[in-house]
Amino acid sequence: MRHVSTAVRRRGRAATTAAILALACSGVPAGAHASAVTESPTSCSWGLQSNPDVVNVEYPDLNAKYWGRELVPPLGGRLVIKGEYPAARYFSFHVYDEKLVPLDSIYDSEVAPDSGSSNPFVHKPARRSGDHYTVYVEFEPKPSDPAPNTLYVGDTPQGTPTPEGTLMYRVYVPDNPADPAGGVPLPQVTWETEEGTPIQEYGACASNSIEIGGQLNEEIANSNWPEGAPAPEDPEAANPPTWARAFGSELVGVWANQQNAYLKATISRQYGDLVVIHGKAPTFPNTRAGQPPYSKRQVRYWSFCENSETTRVLACQADYQAPITHGYYTYVVSDPDERPANAIAADGVTWLPWGGTMASGQVIYRNMLPAASFAQAVQNVPEGASAQTLMGAYYPQAVYCTTATFEAGGWKACAGH
Repeated sequence: MRHVSTAVRRRGRAATTAAILALACSGVPAGAHASAVTESPTSCSWGLQSNPDVVNVEYPDLNAKYWGRELVPPLGGRLVIKGEYPAARYFSFHVYDEKLVPLDSIYDSEVAPDSGSSNPFVHKPARRSGDHYTVYVEFEPKPSDPAPNTLYVGDTPQGTPTPEGTLMYRVYVPDNPADPAGGVPLPQVTWETEEGTPIQEYGACASNSIEIGGQLNEEIANSNWPEGAPAPEDPEAANPPTWARAFGSELVGVWANQQNAYLKATISRQYGDLVVIHGKAPTFPNTRAGQPPYSKRQVRYWSFCENSETTRVLACQADYQAPITHGYYTYVVSDPDERPANAIAADGVTWLPWGGTMASGQVIYRNMLPAASFAQAVQNVPEGASAQTLMGAYYPQAVYCTTATFEAGGWKACAGH
């Protein structure tokens, strides 16, 4: 997920996405090539699944799973999504226009439960309550007083009609890492009239057949930049690496998540083969450790991901994966051969592979759903403003370093402390 600088690049991204949507079809394992998405009654409700090897575009987060389907406005009627609350850190539905710019979204704690059910993202569920919800997609402009549990697909932010788009379902950090869907069936989509009469039912998707993939990413992560090979200059890179707010406008941000805000820094081998990142860690609900997602914390989720210039994500390490020492994190980005011996969890360090085929990299720092009291969240950095000034200790300081220096004194030695 990154800025789109020109109309030409936008059209290219949209065409690429259309091709991706045509790769995955119901009854086919994730990552397998298939014919174009069909709309037969037996087709899976979600024709697109994220996959680190096959469907890995626009800087996704590897601690999340994404499912999507084409949105073609029906001639009358609406889409109805029926699902169960997943056991996870977060889930949401987003609708995007044909340029993949978000039009509307709704996330977990905003989704009111069906009668007799409870929402576990708001409070502890009542005994013997169900876990079902219903969400609607209306193909009309969003009114000033929108209906509950409803997404609206009206005009684009540019003021033009939306002939087609994408409906995206996300789940972050499921309690069981082996079940990306969070221990429940994937939501099922139906096209019905405004009066509630079903017109077309799209089939259920078998979440137990999901393939995680990642073999190609592992090959890149385990490789090293050729010894002695010069690194081409990157005009976006700086020494030290600097962070800037991404997605500052509603008109840009391909497949952006409206509950996230991002900082992005370009790293380049022209300045060194090891990057150290250090900063104060926002508090978060560690759902993998049994804390409920509605716990009072500074953010719902944060992560660092290393990405390529082609918008491919290579590796991510999120809040619950990072050792926190006295409230601070330390990340090291390098090739395996340059990894310091003390860049391990036991020494309070999180390691990310640079990617031995990549001269440059795009490191992305995410903040999700900050508390109103957390003034230092990325969401509060105005476009064009200094992120460091606003975020203070929470700003991720980044410096180039050498393996020997880090091994001798850790992040302090690299930062000159």
